[in-house]
This record gives sequence, structure tokens and C-alpha cells, in this order.
Amino acid sequence: MTKIERCNSISLLFLGSLFTFLLAVPQWTFANNNADKKIKKFIPVRGTVTSGQDQQPLQGVSVTVQGSNIGTSTDENGNYSFADIPGNAVLVFSFVGFQTLEVPVRNRSVVDVVLQVDVGTLTETVVTAVAIRRDRRELGYSAPVIRSEELLSGRNTSPLNALQGKVAGVNITSTASAPNSSSRIVLRGGSSIAGNNQALIVIDGIPIDNSDFLGGADVRSAALSGNVDARSTVNFGNRGNDINPEDIASITVLKGPAAAALYGSRASNGALIITTKTGRRGQKNEVTVSSTVTFSNVLKLPTFQNQYGQGYAIGFDDDGNLEFYNDPLENWSWGAPFTGEIQEWGQAINGVRLQKPYVAQPDNVRKFFELGRTINNTVSFAGGGDRTGFYLSLNSLNSDGIMPDNHDTYNRYNVRFNGSAALSNKFTASIGVSYSRINSNLVQGGQGPGSVYDNLLQTPRDIPIDKMGDLNNPYYGYGFLNDRNEQVYGFYGAYTVSPYFLLKNYRNENDVDRVIGNFTISFQPLEWLQIVERVGADVYSDRRRFLYPKFTYFPADEVSGTYSRSNVQSATGEYRENDFNISEVVHDLMVTATRDFGDFSGSLMLGHNVRQRSVNLLDAATNEANGLVVPGWYNLDNSNGPLYNFNERSRRRLIGLYGQLTLGYRDFLFLDLTGRNDWSSTLPEENNSFFYPSASASFVFTELMSGGVSEILSYGKLRASVAQVGNDANPFLLNNYYARPEIDGGFGTTTFPFNGVPGLTRFGRIGNPDLKPEITTAFEVGTELNFWNNRFYVDFSYYQNRSKDQILTIPIAESSGFTSRVINGGIVENKGIEITARGTPIRNPDGFTLELYGTYTRNRNEVVDLELEGVSQVSLGGIADLTVVAAEGKPYGTFYGVDILHDEEGRVIVDPVNGIPLETPSAVYFGSYNPDWIASWGLNATYKGFSVNVLFDTKQGGQFVSRTKDITAFVGTSWETAEFGREPYVFPNSVYMDQDGKLVPNTDVTFLPQNYFPNLPYGRNVIDASYVKLREASISYRLPKKLLERTPFGNVSIGIFGNNLALWTPSENKYADPEINSAGATNLQGFDFTAQPSQRNFGFNISVSF
Repeated sequence: MTKIERCNSISLLFLGSLFTFLLAVPQWTFANNNADKKIKKFIPVRGTVTSGQDQQPLQGVSVTVQGSNIGTSTDENGNYSFADIPGNAVLVFSFVGFQTLEVPVRNRSVVDVVLQVDVGTLTETVVTAVAIRRDRRELGYSAPVIRSEELLSGRNTSPLNALQGKVAGVNITSTASAPNSSSRIVLRGGSSIAGNNQALIVIDGIPIDNSDFLGGADVRSAALSGNVDARSTVNFGNRGNDINPEDIASITVLKGPAAAALYGSRASNGALIITTKTGRRGQKNEVTVSSTVTFSNVLKLPTFQNQYGQGYAIGFDDDGNLEFYNDPLENWSWGAPFTGEIQEWGQAINGVRLQKPYVAQPDNVRKFFELGRTINNTVSFAGGGDRTGFYLSLNSLNSDGIMPDNHDTYNRYNVRFNGSAALSNKFTASIGVSYSRINSNLVQGGQGPGSVYDNLLQTPRDIPIDKMGDLNNPYYGYGFLNDRNEQVYGFYGAYTVSPYFLLKNYRNENDVDRVIGNFTISFQPLEWLQIVERVGADVYSDRRRFLYPKFTYFPADEVSGTYSRSNVQSATGEYRENDFNISEVVHDLMVTATRDFGDFSGSLMLGHNVRQRSVNLLDAATNEANGLVVPGWYNLDNSNGPLYNFNERSRRRLIGLYGQLTLGYRDFLFLDLTGRNDWSSTLPEENNSFFYPSASASFVFTELMSGGVSEILSYGKLRASVAQVGNDANPFLLNNYYARPEIDGGFGTTTFPFNGVPGLTRFGRIGNPDLKPEITTAFEVGTELNFWNNRFYVDFSYYQNRSKDQILTIPIAESSGFTSRVINGGIVENKGIEITARGTPIRNPDGFTLELYGTYTRNRNEVVDLELEGVSQVSLGGIADLTVVAAEGKPYGTFYGVDILHDEEGRVIVDPVNGIPLETPSAVYFGSYNPDWIASWGLNATYKGFSVNVLFDTKQGGQFVSRTKDITAFVGTSWETAEFGREPYVFPNSVYMDQDGKLVPNTDVTFLPQNYFPNLPYGRNVIDASYVKLREASISYRLPKKLLERTPFGNVSIGIFGNNLALWTPSENKYADPEINSAGATNLQGFDFTAQPSQRNFGFNISVSF
């Protein structure tokens, strides 16, 4: 069975099991053991009605005695009472948005009930494009909504990561799951080869920036080529995670182009519509304090071998056994098997070396990390008057990560104010303003000079690195003086640097100030006419400083003969500043007319939109070759040679006109037509105008049903949509521009101006004055079904998206005088299915409810045609040995590199002399970083004040490339280097070519592992990215109201939680969490270039309201 067939079988098995389980669970009811008691004729009855969603009292619930005209409603505390009703009566509880409940009295004087939210009837309103509220039954496209309670269940500090596993069709990569980590969110597969593939994020009607500017990467190269060098990055996170999750009331996920078409080209990849909390008119003032303490540790580390220690093999003895040399300055663990004997190690300082048993240190890497701590506090104030409402929140998040000694810190402070007022009967106004302040000091990853993890992984298996944090110890530290007044180091390694030294001396500092605001005014001159004007802005400054030390340290050991002055540790130092100043201003004017005509209803909305985005980038650094003059002085004036600098300023404007016509017939048949025309400043005048229409329809067919069928199928809707959307170009792609010349030579790069000689040259990219917008055409059909009065709900969608006229920068022959040119070309197709299922097998009037749910997503992506003669693939980034490409006939994001050679039967072809596998003569294709399918399953259980939530999710299929695997194989610490021992052996399932040129099974040609694993072709590091995660788990308890009656508290809840708790991967992945990524949220995914390990988070929360 092939891998694809296995994936198909697994996915079908999962899908079948999910539906069978949900449908097969009996709809239990609980009989009252007092049923045989004698029923009194008339009795007084009272009780309290609370919400099953948040255990809060419900005011205004209708309580009636079935079959009579006796009734009442609950007060502000959820209480009701009857003075005298039959003891055998049945009470009917009904409330808008909640399921109607019938409860027999059965001679009880107190009848407390819990009402469940009526999710399945789909009569709720949904916030859609341009902040328009729509009745959900009208929508002809999928638009799932995640409420605040679901978002906060795992207490994730990232609102984007908190969506994982809760919405079908959403592919989220959470990287390290730390507060500063990037999050990438893609809806229904990537549609743009070189452009942005992430969903647009909209907060209260205002699109915001979600850029991910990676630190440590070459800003100039990234800005000009669009590709990121992920070899030495610092992940400062993307801006979509700046918002405080506790300020969010709901997130609507608009997955299809039809759903997001009104936002224009920015929403060609779908949109997340975030609605923040507000105060309600007439609401009494309330203060809520929420405090969360989170602890973090490493989720997954490589599986290490624990049989061999420091050193390497130097030959064979007379008996054919390996001989080893225990070289104390080595980072290799290719040494002799462990013996347990006491031996000297490290440098000789003052003629003395340390001693230790020659045994494995199985947890030396894990114990290097500490328990991370995050404290997250939010205080909010909400209330309102007769014509006003307000919400104010203050938030602080302070994190000290998993690295030791407080050297990886992240602090975020948020203030948000939302206010609304009815200025008159015809005018209303609202304002929303938020301010975010972030400061952090983070750790470099990859292969950069300050990469802690890279150096840590190269620790030999017998070195107790976790006990070497005291840099004042002459055997562990740097910067001591010898007799010649030279600075020396005592750390054992000559080829690595102490990770404690790196943490202390390499700093990557970040400061962000951000303001997001919107002002909306509405005028309703007539009952059926409304005019809305909205102005919003998103402005932030992202400032980074990179402070890397200058030093020259010689080995302290001058007597053992092992170390020499050639083992010097040195760095020229660097000081670099990155400034990113981004501002976006958005203006919308909308006029909406709504009328009913008998059985028909209709609304027409016309709008005008202006969006302007300004970007200023500055990258300045001391001389890249010579670094600093004076150690420890971090200033651009301290440059040992000409400064490096790059700056870019761009301004782009998009003007749009749009309209939406909605027609309805008898509240069960709806038609939606939209159209938008954009004019883009980044496209040539003859092509800068592009129109994209959409149409959607929905049919609530259960409105025509009655009788027994309607008792089973409570709600049913069919929907369909078709849409076309565009995507304009980035700035500066139309023309040729000038740039500073750089001349590469054998001894380095010469950058002008040089020795006072100025220079200017044409930039190597040829612009395209005839550039056209990218166009995506999308189609979707689906259904929503609700069975047995909301006991089982299912949502199914099938979609197909096709994108053409991709805007690409392709390489050309350098003999032309240029290196690349901009073209339109390429077709990318995505098609797939999405299923959401939710069942409630247990729902007890006394308050116990068990809900089971699951999602399933299967997307098929293909780069159909690049439409370029002689070009079959385009690189998305990577390294020289392995790249990620968009190749014709392959899925987007396919890995491309050199592998070991196989014959047609899959056997490995080895060298007939040394037994080492041969390499492919050229690069070959591997799999894609996109999964074959995504699924999740979970449960929510509530009883009285208790709530339990558990969520698992999985991605199956797909691949990722791991330098963690590569570097541990190189130094001999990975499990695979010792799987069959260190003596020569025959490569499993191998063949070689005999003298006649025939492939014969290999039974006798052995290879030496030390000669193979340190030189693996990079394709050997492409591994299965499948996983199953325990994504969230939580238990909370809300104190009963009766306990709080004599306290100042209105509500008190406490809970414990965890997210990213456990991980299961295929047996071949013993190295890293497949979700980590060195390139952040960019299109270069599945790239573990010694990325920081992901975190497990767990802690407790307490929330109190007054």
C-alpha cells in the first residue's frame, strides 16, 4: 500500500469513526427517583435559570406552565417563582438564542434549570465583511464563529493559535507556542506562489497589518527578493498576536472568496473577523479581574544515543575492532563506548584537568532548559447608561522563557477602550482605540553566531552541560587573563561556544509601539435607510537592536598538548538596528437600504473604500566584515569600516467601489450578489482597475417540512457560492531601479562607496510595466444539518479555488546583465472538503451536559502550470542543499534536493568499495510541507459550576526538513547514529553495481557509520511531518451565586489548563515538533533550521467580577 493510500485509509477510518460515534451515542435521559412520590395538588415553586455556556444567570427567560396561561419571567439574578401551581405541572423555559426546555415539577418546590445555547438553529447573527451583521441562515458560504469562551479555554496567549482544532479548513502553524512566536494561518490552501497566503485580519471592521519581519535575516535581500534566509533568524513574532485574547468577543472565519469579497484584494485568502468586547446600553457597571499564571517546558527534544561519548574513531586494531581517540576539545560523540571509568576531561588549567565518570548524561540537554513562567493579568471595566455603553481593559503579560537565567524575556502591555453612544434617535457613534507596547530580548536560532540551541545540540553525550552555567568558573567561562595578559577561555569546546556565554552576551532586543483605532458614525434618516461612515488606522513602530560581542579568547590550556593557539575563539562583533514603521489608514462609506415586500425581503448596500499603506524600512549595521572597533560599545559610530545600510520607503493606495444585493423569500430562500472594483497604485495604469463579482445562495429546506421528518431533522440548509477576487502587486515591481553596487571577490565583497569612490548600478531585477493582478476564481457548495433538536449538528463544504496570472520573480541568465525579471504566469489550484460535527449525547435538566465535536479538512493543492517556457519551478526559499519550490504538477511547497540513490525497487544503491550510499546525480522532488488532511476531536462537559474541556488535533501527511536531525547526525549524538552500533555494517536493504554493471544485493560490503552520518545528503533530513497533539485541556469551577451573596463579588471562577500538552509523531521523527519553523509565518514553511524547540504550557487562572 502506498503512502497516499495509507493516508486515504486513515482519513476515511477517522471520518467514519467520528460520525459513527456521534450518531451511535444514546440520547440518555435521567429519570427522577422521586417519581413514585405522591403528587400534591398545588404547591409554590421557585428556581434559578442559568446559561450552560458560562453558568451566568439569565434575565428575561419566559417560564410558563404547559397547557395554561400561567407564566412569568426571570429577574436580573435569573430567579423566578410561582405562588400556587399543580404539583404535576410541566414548566416550559424559553429564551431567545437558547434551546426551549420542558421540565416536570414532580412535587418539587425548587426547580433550577440550565439552558443550552441554541447553536444548531442558526438564527444567530454573524459579523461578516465590512462589519455587517447578517442572519446566519442567509449566508451562502461557510462562516463559523468562535466565541470568547472557546477561545480562552486553553488560555493561549495567541488568539490565532487558540483557533487550532476548532474550525475546519484552517491550517495554523504555531511554531514554538511561546508568547513571542509567529503564527501562520492559511484558509483552504495557499493560492499565491510568491505573494502573501495568510488570511486578512480585521478588528471591529478595520483591516490590520499582520507582517512577520524576521530578525537576524538580511532585510535588504528579503525586501528585494521576497525570500527569507532562515539560517540565523530571531523570531520576534507577527503582529496578529499583539491583541489580548481576553478582549475578543468572537472571531468569524470567512474562508471562501465569496465571503470576503467585499474587502477586495487584501482578502483574496479569506479573512478573520475579530469583534472585541463592548459595554451594553443599560448594563450595570462591572469590573472583572483575570489573572493567569503559566508555566512552560520543552515539549520535544531529539532522541539521543547514550552509548558513545566524546571523540572519534582513528582506525582498527589488529583484531579488526575500532580504536578511538577521546579528544577533549571535540563536539563529536563518535568516541568509544561508555565504560563508567573515571577520566580527565576538558582543559588543563594551572596544570589540572577536571575528572568525571565516562558515562552518558541522558538528560544534559533537557536539564539545560528551565521552567518558563508567564504572568498574564487583565482588568476590564464595562457598563452603560440609557444611551451609552463602554468597555475599558488593561492587560499586562510578562514572560521569562525556557532559557536559563532570564535572558529570553517578553513583555506586552495592552490598553483598549470601546465606547458607543446614541447621539439622537437617528445618529449613533462608536469609537475603539487600542494601544500595545512590547519589549523583549529573544534568542537567535539557526546557525547564527548567537544560536544557543545549535551549540547546545553539539554537546557530547558525556559532557554535563547543564551543570556548567557558572561562567566565573575558570573551566566553564571566558575572558580570564593569562600570564601574558591575554584573554583566555576554559570551556572545553574549541568548535562550539558555551550556550550560557551566548545567552549572556548576545542580545536581540525589540520594542514595539502600536495604536489601532476606529471611529464609526451611523445616520438613519429613514426607517429603511442607513448611512455608515468608518475611519480606521493601524500605526506601529517596530524597533530592533542586535548587540553581538567582539572578543578574542585563546585556550587556557598550554600544558596538555591537546589545545593550541589555533583553537582561538573570536568574533569581530556587530551592532545592528532594524526599524520598521508601518501605517495603514482605511476609510469606508456605506449606504444601505432595507425593505420588505410581502413574502420578499431585500437590502442593497453601496460602499466606497480607500486604503493607504505606508512602509518605511531601515537596516543599518557596523561593517559586516570588520565589526566593532571597541568591544562592548554598541553604537554605529563604533564601526570598523564603512557602515552597512539599507532603507526602503513605499506607499501604496487602493481605492474601491463595492455593492451588495441581498434578496430573501419567506425566510427560507436567499440570494446574495456582490461586486467590487479596485484601483491599485502598484499596477500600471492600463491594468490597475480590476472587478470581481460574487454570488451566493442559501435554501433552508426544513422550512418546507413538517411531521415526523422535522422531529428528526430540526434544521437543514443548502448553500452555494461562486466568486472571483484579485490580488495586486507589491510596490516597485513595474520598473527598473538603481541600487548600490556590490562586487563579489575571492576575499570578500566590495561594497560601494569604497575608499571615497561612489557607485551606482541598475538593480538586478527587471520590472514589468505590463503587470496584471492575480485572479482567483472560487466555487463552494455545502450543507448544514441539525438533528434531534440540536443533539447532533453537521456542516459540510466542498470547495475549489483556481488562481492564475501569478506575480512571480523568476531567475534569468546573468549574461543578460540582470539576475531576475517580474512576470505574470502560473496557475495554482486548491480543492477539498471540510466537515464539522458536533453532538450532545447527554443533556440533563439538572445541568450535566456532555458535548462531543470534531473537524476534518482535506485539501488537494497543485501548481498546475507556470506558463513559462523553460521554467518548471520557482524557489520559495531554503538553502543551497535543499529548497522549497512551486513546481509544475507538484503541490505548492514541495521540497527539492539531493538524496541517496535508490533503484526501481526502492533499494539503496551503495558504493561497492566503501559501502556508503551513493547520492542522486541531481536534485529530486520530495513531498510538500502541506498536510494530506487535518482533523480534530474534543469534548466539553459541564455540571453545575464545573466545566471540562479537552481537544486533540492532528495533521497527517506532509513533510518537513530538520537541521536538528542533520546536526545531531553530524556530531554523532542522534539515535540513528548508534542504531546498529558503531562498528562497520551492511547498509540495510542495499545493492551495489557489480563489474558487469548489474545491481546485486549487498551482503558483504560494509560501511563505517562515522564516515556516512556526518556527510548525509540533505534530502535525508526530510521527514514525515504527521503528528497528533493534545492541543488543549482545562478544568474550571464557577462558585455558586449563593456563596457570593454576602461578598462584593458577582462571579468567581478558578481553573487549571494546558495547551500544547503532548505530542505523538511517527517513528522516523525523533527530532523535533513538526510545527516549528525557522522562517516564521512566511511562505517558507516546514523548515527546521535548528529552530527553537516548542513549548508545553500549563497553569492556573482565577477570574473575579465585581
